[in-house]
Amino acid sequence: MLKYYQKNKIPLPGTGRRIVVGDIHGCFLTFKALLNNQIVPSFQDQIFLLGDYVDKGPESKKTVKYILKLIEKGFKVYPLRGNHEEDILEATKDADMLKWLSIRNPDMLKKGKIRKKHIEFFESLPCYYELPDFYLVHAGFNFKTKKPLEDTKSMLWRRMPPDTKPGFGDNKIIIHGHQPLEIDEILSRVLRREMIIGLDNGVNYIKKHKIYNYTKMGNLCALDLDTFKLYVQKNCEPPL
Repeated sequence: MLKYYQKNKIPLPGTGRRIVVGDIHGCFLTFKALLNNQIVPSFQDQIFLLGDYVDKGPESKKTVKYILKLIEKGFKVYPLRGNHEEDILEATKDADMLKWLSIRNPDMLKKGKIRKKHIEFFESLPCYYELPDFYLVHAGFNFKTKKPLEDTKSMLWRRMPPDTKPGFGDNKIIIHGHQPLEIDEILSRVLRREMIIGLDNGVNYIKKHKIYNYTKMGNLCALDLDTFKLYVQKNCEPPL
């Protein structure tokens, strides 16, 4: 099972597609609808996940369980680590973080503890993938450092302004999550095939929000890296 997680460089799949899915945030039913109703993956496809599978949404545990089940069935799923997975790993060492987890993600705990299989899963996740023509990262790269691929904190937490100039010098497009963007901006950057494309449309923002315009949020997005087809799945979680 671990063979898909620990490699940073991923070759082309051959006959399959390459699909990248944005931040899921515990929206299990929405993720399932995106895969089953729109993407319909085959065993030849590569499915890349940009991290943040937990928190905010109603079904963090089910989301993680579903990802693991897909891998166990033989689907080529390549999950990245997000900052919310990092938070859960921190909760294994910090009592205050564990208390936060018990409030925000109680389903991720069993008898007050984080499940061992989930700890092992999150620990195994890399912070980036390098494809022949793309870089995939949860948050962003710090191009002010000489070795941005070693700056794991930035890859988990850094927000890259849309006008950031990629500093790798190889003309590969960067696909990231982490920073919620309005659907119009995501569509625009995909259509123009910008060098930096964010796919986080704030799947959980379906009600009035103090920062984001929820009327242009609330979708789980995925991108076909070869055709640049954008899949948009509206949040279909039951109301709380």
